[in-house]
Amino acid sequence: MVHTTPKITICIPHWQVKPYITICLRSIRKHSKKYNLEVIVVDNGSHDESLDYLRSLSWISLIERPEEVHTNWPKNVFTAWDVGIRKTKCDYFVTMHSDVFVKKDDWLDPFLNGFDHDSSVAGVGAWKLVIEDPLYTFQKRAFGYATRKIKILLGRKRRAEWKQGHYPRDYCAMYRTDVILKNNLTFTSIHGKGGGYSTARQIWDAGYKTNMIPVYELASKIVHIAHGTAAIAAEKPLHHRRAQIKVERKVSRLLHESWIKQLERDESLDR
Repeated sequence: MVHTTPKITICIPHWQVKPYITICLRSIRKHSKKYNLEVIVVDNGSHDESLDYLRSLSWISLIERPEEVHTNWPKNVFTAWDVGIRKTKCDYFVTMHSDVFVKKDDWLDPFLNGFDHDSSVAGVGAWKLVIEDPLYTFQKRAFGYATRKIKILLGRKRRAEWKQGHYPRDYCAMYRTDVILKNNLTFTSIHGKGGGYSTARQIWDAGYKTNMIPVYELASKIVHIAHGTAAIAAEKPLHHRRAQIKVERKVSRLLHESWIKQLERDESLDR
């Protein structure tokens, strides 16, 4: 990869999802030539061919944690990022899920622009990226909005008090490394809520800000399969059968798209 400043580390926790981690890493490799990038994969006790695949990649740094087990999820995802950020010297640290795939060469620009030379900004990211039918999305949002309004009027639901708006979701978020380390912050949930909230809360409590990337700006650059592991790992099914069927269908559609198939075939990206 072409080295330019600043230095960015991407850290990806992993457990036995070779179909995802292959596409994820190849998409990063293909679309990140303009960045000074380091990729760390933290393996949480895989015992299948995915670990051999990761060991074969000379362009990533692999941290193996054979003592980890899948039943320790999601805590071992958070601790993987804690390990990763202390194993590297970088300006920015990106938390990333293995079911995030990159589509555009400028995919990290919105994150970097979110800092905009403002030393008070310590985290940048987006809200949820959703892969679903646009009509269904509109209907769900309209129905959800109406339901929330009714609950508020009936006194059954309080208005959400967000500090600085929605927090950067941890499926793909960028943080200033020095702020995390200097203030001894952790990616582990200490505020009773995961998904990036705890990290954002710690950043706010330390006197720093987070900036949000508009979802529409990021959606053209990366794809995130929310709960994607449930579709291919029998050990991690969703609790509700309806949700399980939905994610399986979503994954099936995505994995049949031409750009995904191209990444699956392009073994040159492994070298």
